[in-house]
Amino acid sequence: MRRIRLWVVVLLLVLSCRNVSVAKQASSDSLAKPAIGSVFATSKSTIRLVWIPVKNAQKYEIYRSESKKKDFECIGTTKRTSYVDKKGKALTTYYYKIRAVRDNTATGEKEYSPYSIIMKKKMRKIVKTTAYAGDSLMVGLLNYGKITDNHKQKVFAKIGIGTQAYYESDLLTQLLAYKPDRLFIMLGVNDIAGNPSEKQMDNMIRYYKAILKSCVKKNPDMEIFVLGVSPVGKSSTVSLDTINYYNRKMERQVVPLDNVYYYDLCLELAGDDGYLKPEYVAGDGLHWTSKTYDTVLKAMKEMVKEY
Repeated sequence: MRRIRLWVVVLLLVLSCRNVSVAKQASSDSLAKPAIGSVFATSKSTIRLVWIPVKNAQKYEIYRSESKKKDFECIGTTKRTSYVDKKGKALTTYYYKIRAVRDNTATGEKEYSPYSIIMKKKMRKIVKTTAYAGDSLMVGLLNYGKITDNHKQKVFAKIGIGTQAYYESDLLTQLLAYKPDRLFIMLGVNDIAGNPSEKQMDNMIRYYKAILKSCVKKNPDMEIFVLGVSPVGKSSTVSLDTINYYNRKMERQVVPLDNVYYYDLCLELAGDDGYLKPEYVAGDGLHWTSKTYDTVLKAMKEMVKEY
């Protein structure tokens, strides 16, 4: 009997040590905190989250709230490292966090990682009206038949107009009255044609910002995409260096504004030498061919998909 009791004690000690060993291993191999890489608001009025995979995670839980500090609810689970929230309300700002989950085969219970850091994003609305504002390059959308002026999309542009002139024109008044959901705007090439001084550039940007602020004031939820001044062909008298300098300067000024996004057309239109690609150059080296408009419109569709 004493020998049996001794074996029982030994067995209990072995099991106890084994459980401690398993617990230590589980502790040392615990799930890491997920790191959210990006949160995108999409043009379909959804929000897409992307995160870095967590080692040994079997799935992830996604939590959402309208407050950063409380009321988080689990809105879904996934085995992927991305998730699309399709059930939010347009123009509502949401806060998100996630955690990794796995089954502990030793204990039969679920294990959870710490929550990720909280990220926020405003859900976009479905765009119903779009405006295009600018100078002759925007007028070309109509001249080449790329856009039909109707109640869903309108062009507010004029050949030869500069930034200050646009701000003081009836075009801006008409644009504000239209109050579009989305605006593409490109101005400045006519101002740059005179190789402006630093002070003149600052003045151009001041009026550009005034135009943008007027739009946001009229419609705080307007999505505004500022297109940098297009590169020019080698035959143009407009300085490519001046264009590039102005674009960098303007980008720094407009990006901090609410609902304003900047896009550099050089990414689509410039060749290796920085000039407008030959197939995109029309006549004077400043204006675009029909093919250029196809390329730019395709880029526009891509840039609005998510940000």
